[in-house]
Amino acid sequence: MAKGEWRSTTRLIETAINILAKEFPMTIRQLFYRLVSAVAIENCLRDYQRVSQVMTKAREDGRVPFEWIVDRSRVTYSSRGWTNLQALGDVLERTLVNYRRDYWQDQPHYVEIWCEKDAVTGSIEEIREEYGLSVEAIRGFNSTTNIHTAAMRLLQQKYDGKKIAIFYLGDWDPSGYDIERDLRQRLALAGLGPFTPMGLRRIAIFREDIQKFRLPPLRVKNKDPRANGFKRRHGNEAVELDALPPSELRARLRRAIDAVIDRDAWNRAQIVENAQRETCKRYAGVFRDMVSAEGDYAE
Repeated sequence: MAKGEWRSTTRLIETAINILAKEFPMTIRQLFYRLVSAVAIENCLRDYQRVSQVMTKAREDGRVPFEWIVDRSRVTYSSRGWTNLQALGDVLERTLVNYRRDYWQDQPHYVEIWCEKDAVTGSIEEIREEYGLSVEAIRGFNSTTNIHTAAMRLLQQKYDGKKIAIFYLGDWDPSGYDIERDLRQRLALAGLGPFTPMGLRRIAIFREDIQKFRLPPLRVKNKDPRANGFKRRHGNEAVELDALPPSELRARLRRAIDAVIDRDAWNRAQIVENAQRETCKRYAGVFRDMVSAEGDYAE
């Protein structure tokens, strides 16, 4: 226990650490819901703010590694230059050495992950990196511009003979449910033809998850114009995507992606990638030798 810290705060931090150790990376909101499910706190704004405060304290005093908690709600825009030619050379060398082949070019499917909220994307970053996928954070009902851009991208894949597979992650509430329908309809109107549930498939979250994972349900908000129709079909309980354990979310995505992969083609791509990496390493060495021989003439 940290000096001068309330015992209740220490217990909350210890419970959070146990959850994070199994589930990281997580957002504060995901951690909050997991703590609610563990009956460590109440499902209210006051306790959400408390979790945010104690996690700041726990990270600053070293009890929780900073990389265990992710925050995609803020974006930094920056511009950078190079201090000298050697600095540029270092970046080029790392890029060449870390070369990665696009495995999907040899696959029958083109796959993307679409997420209703940007904040959750940090907890699935390892999936994006592992499979080399694009993740689209649609942030609610998508704009006409974004839908058009996505449709053009998908149409190109369709013309190349690919089957389209979009895995959708959204809240279980009237809006999150209707976004799925809206996306299918607008993609079809954009020229992709009938966009069936197989083309755009919900991976999370579902009504059954509430009981299965003991998630804290919310009441459907009556002010939502889609509320009455949702309640008639699915009842009066809603739950946010953030409430699902991140490990379960990652496992579902991994199963869904593996199901559409041609494993033989994937393995062949890995063999080609290994050979190409060796070539990249040789080029990186040539560039490094050139910089060393010429000296830093940019200074």
